[in-house]
Amino acid sequence: MRLQRSVIVDVDPHIVWKHVSDPGCYPEFMASLERWEIVTAGPVGVGSRYTVHWKVGSVPIGGVVEVTEFDEARDLAFIGITGVGLRGRFRLRENGQGRTKVTFRLSYEAPGGLLGLIADRVAARQVGRIMDKTVKNLKELAES
Repeated sequence: MRLQRSVIVDVDPHIVWKHVSDPGCYPEFMASLERWEIVTAGPVGVGSRYTVHWKVGSVPIGGVVEVTEFDEARDLAFIGITGVGLRGRFRLRENGQGRTKVTFRLSYEAPGGLLGLIADRVAARQVGRIMDKTVKNLKELAES
């Protein structure tokens, strides 16, 4: 299942990046985050790992994710190493007059063949709402 949400933030991309690239900020803006733990020590970048669980309905889903792209003030991408098959990206692009378009992309695949596919479709509406809230929260945090 692939989902995408975007928002225009009324600040420069570098200000949004300060929040997206700081693992300590994720509990502040990531909606329905049930667990967020830093797995790797050192500076944030490609190879950094985090344990992430979101509450989707009544079930926590997630696992360990690893940062695969870290392009300052442009892209932060991650993949799931354990748990549900997962790929995500925060994409930041200048949008004129000191504004930033933030796009949050997420693709996931539950195990289980046909039953997993059905679970993905059922969860898509809830995951979409979580993504809507996440970009809204990020906008509010960056603009404050």
